[in-house]
Amino acid sequence: MKRVFGITDHFRVPDGTLVAPFLNSNDSESGLPFGLVGGFSIAAGILEPGTQSQIHVLPLVSQVTFVLRGSLKVVMQPAAGGPHYTQELKTHQAVLTEPDTPLQLINGSNQACEVLYIASPAFLFELSAGKVLYDDAVTLGSDWSELERPGWRRARRFPTPADRASSEQRLRTRSAST
Repeated sequence: MKRVFGITDHFRVPDGTLVAPFLNSNDSESGLPFGLVGGFSIAAGILEPGTQSQIHVLPLVSQVTFVLRGSLKVVMQPAAGGPHYTQELKTHQAVLTEPDTPLQLINGSNQACEVLYIASPAFLFELSAGKVLYDDAVTLGSDWSELERPGWRRARRFPTPADRASSEQRLRTRSAST
C-alpha cells in the first residue's frame, strides 16, 4: 500500500485519556479498508500531566503499552483476581496486558506522557451517527478496593466474541458499500 500513516487529532476516550488511532483498519473512523491489517493495530495516546485513566479492561484483546516520552505507572490486576500491582515505565519501556486484565494508567509527573498502544487482534471500535456501537475497552471505575472486594461482580455485561463478530460484520459491510 502506497501510503504514509501518521498521528492525527487525539480524542478523549471513556477511560479519560487521549487517543489517536492511526494504523487500525478495524476502527470505523480510520478510513482504511476494513480488515486490511487485522492481526494488530497501533494507536497513539497522551496522558496529561498529573492524570490517571479509569480502571479499564480489554476482555478480548492483548495490549502492549509502550512509552515514547515521559514516565508512566501501570497498575494491573491478574485476570484471575487477587491484589493489583504497579509497574513503573520510563521512555522506551513497555508492558504487556493480557485479555481480561484490569489496568489503569497513571501519569504522576508534571509532563505529558506519550505512548503507543499496540493491540492484538486489532482493536475494534464502531461508531455510527455519534453513538458507540461496540468498543473493545470497558471502564470499571477508579477504585481498586472495590474490584478487590470479595464477591465483586462486574456491574455491566462485557463484550463477547459474538458481539465482536457482529460488529466486525457491520463494519465490513459498511466498508464494502463505500
